[in-house]
Amino acid sequence: MSANENNTVHIVQDKAFDAEERKRRADMAKPMAAAPMRYTEDGGVDWGNMWDSFCVLASAGGPAHRATLLTPEAGADPNSQGYKSAEQEIIRGIYLVSGMRAAPAESGWIAVECPLEGMAEWVAEQAVQENVQFRSNDRYFYVPCGEHWSTVGEIKNVITVVAKTTHYWTDHFSQDIKGVLLVEARLGQLRTVISRIFQRS
Repeated sequence: MSANENNTVHIVQDKAFDAEERKRRADMAKPMAAAPMRYTEDGGVDWGNMWDSFCVLASAGGPAHRATLLTPEAGADPNSQGYKSAEQEIIRGIYLVSGMRAAPAESGWIAVECPLEGMAEWVAEQAVQENVQFRSNDRYFYVPCGEHWSTVGEIKNVITVVAKTTHYWTDHFSQDIKGVLLVEARLGQLRTVISRIFQRS
């Protein structure tokens, strides 16, 4: 094969690679396809059996769950029936997909208690990458809530991201990595304490 023919082969291969890479990046930019809703015999959403395997929701390397960032609904009335219904369904769904207890927090937020230090911060960071705004404080992460949210829309978005992130933490993280995150969490707490001491002095 001549030098010119060899260069032509490389150019064709490079173009093919570039085309594949552009397609891969475009696919990654698309939101994750929604799973079909499943219901129990009494008509409730069967969150615990929504996915054949939580591994299909694996966090690392997959597309974001949503195309735009979901945040707490502005101006929501936490005493309204719509808000309370969304709040109760999110709390129920979180327990069914993760086994973790959740409870109402300040308006627009629901608090979820984690079994290990370091987990809450990691879950919250991952959720933002899924385009759902979570935040964390110590062993709690907080998920958003809204008055006019639908079960097949925003409520499902929140529960899906909890399922996705907590499953990845539980089944795909080694104890060594969890240990590192625990140390980082405790160092963060120590920095906060030191900062407060200096602010007082």
